[in-house]
Amino acid sequence: MKRIIFFVLISMIVLPSCSKVEKEKYPVYEGTVVFKTDENDKYKFLVLHNISKEDLENGNLEEFVELAQNQEASYYFVDKENYESIEVGQRVKINADYNQQESSPPIRTVVSIEKINE
Repeated sequence: MKRIIFFVLISMIVLPSCSKVEKEKYPVYEGTVVFKTDENDKYKFLVLHNISKEDLENGNLEEFVELAQNQEASYYFVDKENYESIEVGQRVKINADYNQQESSPPIRTVVSIEKINE
């Protein structure tokens, strides 16, 4: 009987420590929000990795998409709260889901987003 109790106690200690689940690590992207749009309650940012202040101030969507072809850039679906709190020109750090819609630039879904203060 003592062996059974001992085995049960050891099992209760060892098994939970073996089942620790590591948090899934999503890809991280950094860049500047250059364009915002909401269509049918779907909120989306266009984020470019590199853009000059002059290009940001004087550019339009077509020019931003052209710049996106030559660098790491994507559209990101965000929730309404982030859409309203982040402005064009803000640098951001984004964790995005692995899945993306094939377009040019691609469209990804934000898992988490953080403002970068410079």
